Amino acid sequence: MSGRWSRALGILAIGLFLVACYGCFTRSLPVWQIVALGAIAVFGAVVWTALTVTKAVRERGPAQATATAYLDALVAAEFAVAYELLDEQRRQASDLPTFSELHSGGRQLTGYSVEGTTVVGPGQPRAEVQAHARFVDGEVAPLQLLLIRQADGQWRVAAWRTGERW
Repeated sequence: MSGRWSRALGILAIGLFLVACYGCFTRSLPVWQIVALGAIAVFGAVVWTALTVTKAVRERGPAQATATAYLDALVAAEFAVAYELLDEQRRQASDLPTFSELHSGGRQLTGYSVEGTTVVGPGQPRAEVQAHARFVDGEVAPLQLLLIRQADGQWRVAAWRTGERW
């Protein structure tokens, strides 16, 4: 079910719940109608929740794969590959030589371990990837990558945070 239909189902469930509550408080609806509307609202809410969770789980794999490819490219010092995995806004804010300089030298990544990925929606889906990064000087720091799904359906790195490094 598309995002539009899923959103409509959620709104319908809330609306039916509110009508059932109104009918109950004002006693303007017979009990059987209130129970029927409540049951339909609960069913709609359960289906909406299941669809939302299923979509988030389905999106987690591709988002984590992009984050892993990005981090692998940084570890291998393939800065051009990592640069291409940035979102359009991030690429416009920095050119490849600046990006390469930022991630080389004492700030170069030598390894990482991904702790987990969380996909957040609705609207424009975004993913947060939690990891630990190892640097060339041996320091280990927590790392958080924020990814967004572009209009073409591909996940791109939009931001990253770790300690005082970047």
